[in-house]
Amino acid sequence: MSSRSRLSAHAIGRAFLRVGRLAPVLLVGGCLGGGTVARVMDGHVVEGRAIDEEAYAASLRAGIDDAEGDREHALEELERALGADPDSPELLARYGEIACRPGRDGPARPGPALAALSRAIALDATYAPAWLGRARCLSLLGRQHEALTAAVVAAENDPSDPRATEFVAELLFAAGQPADAWAWLDGLATLEPNSREAQRALLSAALREHDVVRERLAREALNKLGEQAPNAAASALSDAVARADLSAARRAALDLHLSSSALALRLAKDAPSIGFEQASSVLAADPSASDAWIAGLAAADELGDRERFELMLRALAPEPLPPSALGLELLAELVARHTGGDGRAALSQALTGRSK
Repeated sequence: MSSRSRLSAHAIGRAFLRVGRLAPVLLVGGCLGGGTVARVMDGHVVEGRAIDEEAYAASLRAGIDDAEGDREHALEELERALGADPDSPELLARYGEIACRPGRDGPARPGPALAALSRAIALDATYAPAWLGRARCLSLLGRQHEALTAAVVAAENDPSDPRATEFVAELLFAAGQPADAWAWLDGLATLEPNSREAQRALLSAALREHDVVRERLAREALNKLGEQAPNAAASALSDAVARADLSAARRAALDLHLSSSALALRLAKDAPSIGFEQASSVLAADPSASDAWIAGLAAADELGDRERFELMLRALAPEPLPPSALGLELLAELVARHTGGDGRAALSQALTGRSK
């Protein structure tokens, strides 16, 4: 079993045995000449200094690992990249951003994250992603005033990036300054009338703050841009997932006619802490709910929490209900993550044979 596995082979093997009871970004670069490179980062084209081939290859691998939720190996690849190009603000900012997020391998690492972000800013004081990463990391530490200052600098250095402005507004709302928050969001929507991301930011805040006028304006703008705005319940669920707010997620699920088990599956990967809580709640009421059991296992695995994983293993009733297609897909991902393609194939064969 490789070091990439988050839980023991024994634990996964036990989960696999219980399955028998169930019946049926990347950094993309292009040379611009003059030693600069265009990269697509989180959907935005950023022009920056070129980095050498070894660092670039490592940064690509880091992007893949990060997209797969593998923070540990993403950081290892970025450390390798920084070894080849230690003065890259882009690499330092990316390292800080990832390090300051909790991952399957453990909690956030704000110390190393802030050190990397500070160095990125020292190298290029106008590099907005480094300021935004610093703002998010400071907010995680509860240093909201400093976070707001950093977020404002990020937005001022890149006024067209909705992420920075949206975070400024989020911090202002939390600080009880809604007028200032709306000023930032309204300004963004006016500055970037053809930006879907800007209009989505306005819509998300309008739904959260129950501002029907701005909600209507944002929906109209998105419709003109050829995008069907999500309904209020779907937006509310997405917002609840982003905030890891289980109560709000349950309210939105009721409006969307999602079952309790379906909600647990939805939360398992995107908000595993509340996903595990939701799965546990469902199983306490109905130990035969196999979808909730799968969601609980997946959530515990996302968290890298062996104790919760073991607890969930024992929670399923002897004669469970058949899982949904989504539940089976999530279970197959979990098995494949720890056993590779062969394990996924064996799971498929076992389920097929069981259903005959």
